[in-house]
Amino acid sequence: MFWTIALEILILWVCYAAYIAVLVHKRGPIGGLFFYPQVMIDRVKALGLITEEEFRSRKRFAYSLLIAWMLVIPGVMILGVNGARSYWDCCWQFYALFLGAEFFDWLFIDTLWVALSDWWLIPGTEDLNDTWHSVHVKQWKMLQLIPFSVPLAAAVGGLYWLIGKMM
Repeated sequence: MFWTIALEILILWVCYAAYIAVLVHKRGPIGGLFFYPQVMIDRVKALGLITEEEFRSRKRFAYSLLIAWMLVIPGVMILGVNGARSYWDCCWQFYALFLGAEFFDWLFIDTLWVALSDWWLIPGTEDLNDTWHSVHVKQWKMLQLIPFSVPLAAAVGGLYWLIGKMM
């Protein structure tokens, strides 16, 4: 089971990389503006680099896609591939998959790509870089997710368990 979960985490990494690529392929860092702190969002809007309507539309699309990625794909893996049917199996497997995916987000996206590269810098916002463009801003994210993920795994695992009972 360990190797199955490890492979599934790698698949989630690929899915997450594709998700980020979809968000930023046309507009660059502005395509992922909703990930920035509010002060950055306000500045980019004030600079006229994005309209409120486009921002809301992109945010709705991004979060809808994220929910699908974070709920549907692990659900297929847990219920379909792994055959989990007990509440415990659904919970711990979601917990492992979620933290595995979040590790990729923390290390590769947030730390290496966002905090240590200049790709995500938006012209006109350089004075706000200390609010988000730093390894120090991102350093505790993964540790904070460990306890947060427990009730999330309990809830989502419960949802999968109920779906599994109907299968």
